[in-house]
Amino acid sequence: MSSLAQQLSAKRGSLRHTQTQVTTPDGHSRLEELFSDGTCKVTSVSSSNPGFVVDTKPDLRYTFILNKVILGSQDVAHDLDILTNNKVTHILNVATGVINLFEGWFTYKTKEAFDTPSFRILDILDECCDYIHSAVVSGGCVLVHCNAGVSRAASIVMAYLMRHYGMSFDEAFRFVKSKRSFVRPNDGFVKQLKEYEAVLANV
Repeated sequence: MSSLAQQLSAKRGSLRHTQTQVTTPDGHSRLEELFSDGTCKVTSVSSSNPGFVVDTKPDLRYTFILNKVILGSQDVAHDLDILTNNKVTHILNVATGVINLFEGWFTYKTKEAFDTPSFRILDILDECCDYIHSAVVSGGCVLVHCNAGVSRAASIVMAYLMRHYGMSFDEAFRFVKSKRSFVRPNDGFVKQLKEYEAVLANV
């Protein structure tokens, strides 16, 4: 019985010349060539593309949390058709680095927030909740957005439900998630929303 090494040596002569292009996550590419004699050659290949798939399509998903309160992304806030078709009158922008594209068309309020656990979102909750409530009671419809509509804007909407609908944090979280399943406030925001629940209980 031949050894594994002998079997591999015997098979080496039947190997075909193959080429494989490998792209790493940082966008660098290389060409790996395997020759019939078992030798391998690696050559760098110029590439301007990242090694991952870049999704450049706008995120136009939006959700009616309440009849006149919409939660969405920055792309929704920049889509005039969506805004006008849904009769949006007010826009609350809690994103980072996102301009209010339609000044004069809608009533805007901007409170730049950072999606980091250390950011004090608690400090802007009352002001944001009052803005939403004022828009709704005046007969308007308000879009609340951050960059993705997942953490910051979702936290603001949860706070609004807590302040003006008497929900606990858990109730508000479940309610918003039932409407927009991928919302996920960061851990720091969750902690601060629970603090907000305690503040509201003592008012």
